[in-house]
Amino acid sequence: MERSEPYGSFMFTVSGGGREVAGFSSLSAVKRTTAVVIGDAPPTSGAVSEAFALERGVSHDPDFVAWATRGELASRMDLDIAVHDEAGRLVRTYHLTGCWVSELQALPDLDADANAVTIDHLRLENEGWQTVPTVPEPEEITVPEEELSTGPVVSLRPIGEDWRAVADVVPTDEQRAFVHPMAARYMLTNQKGGPWTSLGIHEGETVVGHVMWGLDDDGSHWIGGFVIDRSAQGRGLGRAAMVALVGWLAEQPGHWVTRLTHHPDNVAAASLYADLGFTRTGETDEDGEIVLELRP
Repeated sequence: MERSEPYGSFMFTVSGGGREVAGFSSLSAVKRTTAVVIGDAPPTSGAVSEAFALERGVSHDPDFVAWATRGELASRMDLDIAVHDEAGRLVRTYHLTGCWVSELQALPDLDADANAVTIDHLRLENEGWQTVPTVPEPEEITVPEEELSTGPVVSLRPIGEDWRAVADVVPTDEQRAFVHPMAARYMLTNQKGGPWTSLGIHEGETVVGHVMWGLDDDGSHWIGGFVIDRSAQGRGLGRAAMVALVGWLAEQPGHWVTRLTHHPDNVAAASLYADLGFTRTGETDEDGEIVLELRP
């Protein structure tokens, strides 16, 4: 089987002063260089962290703009650049110390006849940077061995090059009252950051659905965005996918409960979740959906 590349496309966020800085769309290379010593030349003083550039559309972020316009004499700021993959999962963080702005373009050349947007351009010097330890590479989730003889074989995979196929997953017309009309809506929500991670549901190499999981502040695991494509329904794929995900979550460190919700009128979902052992908590969420939970 050909291995998918989870980091084939990515996004990034910039944080400084204890908060995320809005709107950067372009970041030049972050690198350090060391002069090459030839022959008997004296050694250099070591690696030098080079300046890097950030660009974004002009936005209303007065605190960051005020810091940028003060220049080198102002208090230097540490910045964190967090790189995420297509599904919104954190891949790696770079911590840059003592950053200050050596060049600020607050307003570009303007042309009333051009179809363009105004861009902030910043060149940032820094005292050095380091890589924060990476998160483990996401793994593929498969149906537990004891379930293989009782249903179809499915796997849940981090979204990579197959993102278009996952985005095109759609429910039946009758189910649109209970879920979004396309899985793309869930994927876009996850790319904005937050606790959710999207997974593609595969039968063999064919994408048949979407599901996402999340970890709440109290340590509870949540399942949402569960959609089986209308062309793949009626063959037990939804149950197999849910069994795989529930089993995988139960094996995570510190796991104590899995929760999910369903629309009060979604009888099929209620029946599936009850069959898997979920019970009502007696609560509803902000959308009026019924909250269920499953404890080990």
